Amino acid sequence: MQRILREEGLALADPLQPQRLQRLVHRYSPPSIGNLFATPRPGNSDSLEWWTELPGQSHHFKELPLSDQQKLKERLDQRLLALSNLITELEKRDNAAASELRQLPSGPSTENLYSVNGEPLLVHWVPVQSMAGPVTSSTPINQPVMARPADPPRRRYHLLLPLLLLPLMVGLILLGLWLAFNRWGPFSLPWQPSEDETIPLVCYSDNTPPPEFVAIFDTSGSMNLNIQTSREDELWFFNMPDALREFQINDPRMQQIIASPSRLTVAQGAFTDLVQAIDPSVDIGLITYQGCDATVMQGMFSAEQRPQLIKGVNRLLANDGTPLGASLLQAANIVDGKERDAVILAFVDGDDGCGQDQCAIAQEIARQQPRLKINVVDISNSGLSNCIAEQTGGRVFGSQDAEMISTMLLDAGREALGEEYCTP
Repeated sequence: MQRILREEGLALADPLQPQRLQRLVHRYSPPSIGNLFATPRPGNSDSLEWWTELPGQSHHFKELPLSDQQKLKERLDQRLLALSNLITELEKRDNAAASELRQLPSGPSTENLYSVNGEPLLVHWVPVQSMAGPVTSSTPINQPVMARPADPPRRRYHLLLPLLLLPLMVGLILLGLWLAFNRWGPFSLPWQPSEDETIPLVCYSDNTPPPEFVAIFDTSGSMNLNIQTSREDELWFFNMPDALREFQINDPRMQQIIASPSRLTVAQGAFTDLVQAIDPSVDIGLITYQGCDATVMQGMFSAEQRPQLIKGVNRLLANDGTPLGASLLQAANIVDGKERDAVILAFVDGDDGCGQDQCAIAQEIARQQPRLKINVVDISNSGLSNCIAEQTGGRVFGSQDAEMISTMLLDAGREALGEEYCTP
């Protein structure tokens, strides 16, 4: 990922808006449209930075020769038209995402347009404001930049109302807590499994600690496709040139491929169910992708950190390649697998797409770490990664049924953290 622009004294008017809109764009659109919008990030010393996943040299629109300006503008117009057509289709289906996506620019200014290796990239596509308060001279596409005005003096007494209500609100909260614990019994937080609904996935004695547990969560670009997308349709989609894919946006086959629910959405829900079900004694490691360049070790999460883990997984975006082989090596490096049992749960939608042989890697892992088992949950049901489980004594769980995937993932967890660890 590279930084395109850094601006002093600016901040986002709504810090949550860009992430919310980008998540929807990546969910319903191909990567060529998703990468159209630069990612804003707070920088050092009260600055705002704009970043992109696109590789290559960046140039502002005005720095380009006239012929390249025309080509870039044509490509931008094509992608915005494809995005507009997609939003129209979502509106026809009464999809709530359409109203959110309508906030994206439809008539951008070239002042906010960059070229990254010939690909269009927009900055200032959401409102920004000056850290000092006055309106900035940088105007975001399609939307006026407004400083937040001060309250008129005659209305400032309204600010006293929350202060007057505060003691009443605190009293109601304390009363609710007293009733919860004394009248209705204890309650559990939303992320905690109910004891009568979920059987712990692990039990063990002092002499038999539970296995180490690491999950690999696929965040490649193919996770943006519809959960029922076939391998044939996936190849058709990704082998198509970007420009042609955009013109095919209204094709029924294309509409089915990009329709919701996506593989990512279904995977996020299923992973949440798994996290809630795993015994609190087991720490959960998580590895995701960052294109073919890197895998990301998100950390080891204790029971107390599971809300943070769930929230983080639900914020993941899918993009770029599938470094499955590299993620297997990283996961294997952070567990024992020799003196202590270990489990890797690979939640994937295909095979390695970054030039590595995941089958050979799994075979070498099995040789060096005989007590490490890898279970594969294949959300595309393609069978392309079955060898990983076969080489390490794990099992394969595959389905494209959105309602079955959560159950399938729980089964994979129970299989990994099974009864052999329980005392008689």
